Amino acid sequence: MRSKIALLLLIFLSSQLTAISSTNFQDADSLRSKSRYQEELEILKKLNEEHPQNEIIYWKIARVNFDLGENSLEKEEKKKYFYQGFEAAKKALDINPNSARANHWYAVLIGRIGMLEGTKQKITNSYQVKKYALKAIELDPEYDGTYHLLGRWHYEIADLSWIEKKIANLIYEKLPEASFDKAIDFFNSAIHINPDEIRHHFWLGKTYYQTEENTKAENCFQKVLQLESKDEADKLMQTEAEDLLEKVK
Repeated sequence: MRSKIALLLLIFLSSQLTAISSTNFQDADSLRSKSRYQEELEILKKLNEEHPQNEIIYWKIARVNFDLGENSLEKEEKKKYFYQGFEAAKKALDINPNSARANHWYAVLIGRIGMLEGTKQKITNSYQVKKYALKAIELDPEYDGTYHLLGRWHYEIADLSWIEKKIANLIYEKLPEASFDKAIDFFNSAIHINPDEIRHHFWLGKTYYQTEENTKAENCFQKVLQLESKDEADKLMQTEAEDLLEKVK
């Protein structure tokens, strides 16, 4: 009897794997390459209906919601997309806790939610950001996005104001250890893997600006302006880079 149950379970799992492996992401990926994120999301939603236990679809839904939020100028719209993305990332983690991208997007989105919800939530969520980001790097040490995320984590914690640090001390015994130097290391790691990503150079430049290394900051901002933007978020960074260039020259 047990052998029959085991055989049936194996057949079921095999059919599920076949269905998942036949899932076609080409249309969604093509739209993504053109920054047509809303259309990408609609295709992923349909794929999710067909394959509700596929963690890849869930983390891709998390990712595109992040992109939609990043490219929105309205706070409430950002919150909508970030929370939708966060729920998708949680589902991806539930299905496969050892998915590097599920851990990555969970960390990204809980971090963004914290930043939108205010100082206390930002600090509270920061511990989860670091935990899941480190797990993502452990699972996939060749993905530039998570190195960027940890660079941002160090930047944001190091850049907390005196008042924010006081609030943090009321929540925890001490703040998590972070520094601009560590942020620089992580941004450089991200650039080493993917040198054509505008945000890596932009945030490295901002970090150098904070440490008053103006020549290095200038080089980073010049690189930001040389690279081709892929969406509105990139264009906003290029605009800010132009303004910051005037300050570091």
